[in-house]
Amino acid sequence: MGDLLTTLPSYFGFAGVRAVKERGAFFIEGGKIHRTNSTPQEILAHYDLVKKIEQAGFLYADVIIPATTGMPFVALGRDVFVMTRHMPGREPDMTCAADVKRIIESLAHFHNAARGLAEVEITTSPPLTETFAKQLSMLNGAVKTLNRRPRLSDFDVMVLKNADAYLRRIETAIDALSRTAYGQLYAAAIANNHVCHASLKEETFTLAEENCYISRFENAEIDLQLADLASILCRYARKSQRETSLADFIAVYDKISPLPAGGEKIIGAMLIFPQTFLKSVSQFYSKKRNFIPAAITERMTGVLAEQDAYDAWVKS
Repeated sequence: MGDLLTTLPSYFGFAGVRAVKERGAFFIEGGKIHRTNSTPQEILAHYDLVKKIEQAGFLYADVIIPATTGMPFVALGRDVFVMTRHMPGREPDMTCAADVKRIIESLAHFHNAARGLAEVEITTSPPLTETFAKQLSMLNGAVKTLNRRPRLSDFDVMVLKNADAYLRRIETAIDALSRTAYGQLYAAAIANNHVCHASLKEETFTLAEENCYISRFENAEIDLQLADLASILCRYARKSQRETSLADFIAVYDKISPLPAGGEKIIGAMLIFPQTFLKSVSQFYSKKRNFIPAAITERMTGVLAEQDAYDAWVKS
């Protein structure tokens, strides 16, 4: 295969130019070449999606740059590489309200551009009603299993001690969602191809002087886009001292991308639903464990310790 630092750039039209390797990626003249686990079919779908979003007016996405073959990837042996536009800047601080507001502004612009896209070859997210019901069943099943165990780990004890409170919390979220027009809004989002990023984290965003770039659209889904906003608000509430109110953040989004009637209540139901707690439970009892027990126990301890403060912020 030769020296990738030299050979890889040539596949993307940079003959004789050497790349700089950093954190597993190859940086070259404004672009970033990196290995991907996606299949060629998935890359083509991602390429088509981001191109359509950019054509619709959102110019701050990690656009994929085609190779000299015209395809948006290069296959070398068992490895597949893509090249995306490199976006210089910094990761946001999710404890900083100013950074979070910039993220929300960019997210609102992205959502405006990512509606009504024709022939989008990405998956459709299941409705929250289905997801909430499955998670309720999962927690009930975990509790039944633990009640039959003769010996319990520290994590098991935490789950059993708090299970009733979190089961009530799930039921509260289900009831709150049932009192909204979520079903109609979800159906409309699916019918009109509303694209949701569905995997927003700090590393997804890059803050430049005036712009906030969004990257990593590989897991994008057709869904009600309020799910993206709720995801960011949840991360802020979990990581910060919650000095800025929920209403203030929603107002930032609403000014650019007006919320549907009852949208605030739908976001409230999403935030009530204990996703972080349930994610830890699901990971710990998964048959395909891939974690350090002490680390996930520490994470759960933090979730439980912050729950009251988090609930107070959601009601603010």
